[in-house]
Amino acid sequence: MSKAKTSLFALLLIALVLATAGLLVPTLNVSLLILAGLLFGVFVHAISAWSAKKLSLSYRTTYLVVVALMLVAIGLGIFQLGSQVADRADELWSQLQSAAQTANEQLEQHAWAQKHLPDVSDIEEQLTQSSSDILPAVLQRLQSLGWGMTAALVIFFIGLYAAYDPDLYRDGLVKLMPPEKRDRTQKVLDRMNGSLQRWIVARFVSMAIVGIATAIGMWAFGIPMPITLGVLAALLTFIPNIGPLLAAVPQMLLAVNVGTQMVLYVLLFNFVLQTLESYLITPIVQQREVSLPPVLTIAAQLLMGVVVGILGVMLAAPMVVVAMVFVKTLYIDARQQEPEASAAHS
Repeated sequence: MSKAKTSLFALLLIALVLATAGLLVPTLNVSLLILAGLLFGVFVHAISAWSAKKLSLSYRTTYLVVVALMLVAIGLGIFQLGSQVADRADELWSQLQSAAQTANEQLEQHAWAQKHLPDVSDIEEQLTQSSSDILPAVLQRLQSLGWGMTAALVIFFIGLYAAYDPDLYRDGLVKLMPPEKRDRTQKVLDRMNGSLQRWIVARFVSMAIVGIATAIGMWAFGIPMPITLGVLAALLTFIPNIGPLLAAVPQMLLAVNVGTQMVLYVLLFNFVLQTLESYLITPIVQQREVSLPPVLTIAAQLLMGVVVGILGVMLAAPMVVVAMVFVKTLYIDARQQEPEASAAHS
């Protein structure tokens, strides 16, 4: 049995043992948190290295400056924008409720929709029956909020430690390999770092462009809260393929208040914007070196979403990037080098 088959068999055996012990999902959650922290570390390292090169300063100096600016920005954002974000969220929720009511009233005018719409009395009865479950639901939400804050802190500090001295961890991984595999391991890590950097840059550029374009488009259409919708669209653009679909839902709901025909305009606007983002903006930024196959990305998102949840959906794309680097470096390049080596010996 070859070493590759032995490694694959060992990996499957470990996964089977973890699944039997009920530890597979927690292990995946921890692994995804580490991956998210490493992504943040790649982002901080890229900014610090670029600043050090442009300003002719040491990497540690620019790293400390970048981290300090991030902490100041986060603190100011929480202090100054916290209440405004909460108010905007309440206003957005009220607007969405009003839009849903308007859509329901319009649907009631059609005979085919009346057969499928729930009666108001049924909804009130369900709300009354579920009132006793409010406290457990609140406690569950608080638990989820606490887990989310803890995960954010873990990601933040893993990223800071990884970006502070990336050579320490890279050299450590290389030294774990046999001497004949260290050059290829170094090549894999370098390619992975470059691919993830380009993917992160592409995501942030796409997020900024989509957010600004969405805000301008919603304002031009007369849709309520265009800036809030733009920010929401920018944040959801971080999730390829699925994120833009989720961002379009509140836009179309709020468009109902403006007019039924406006929903079609908003849908067409999102289609054109996402087409430009997927086939023009992102390939240019990524230089076509880390372009992700849409089918493979969506399949990974669905799989990770079912197994892990929202964190898996968010990190499925960078996982595909890492997998493509491994396949290209360890399999495709190796297969291409075999004929060259045979020709050289002959």
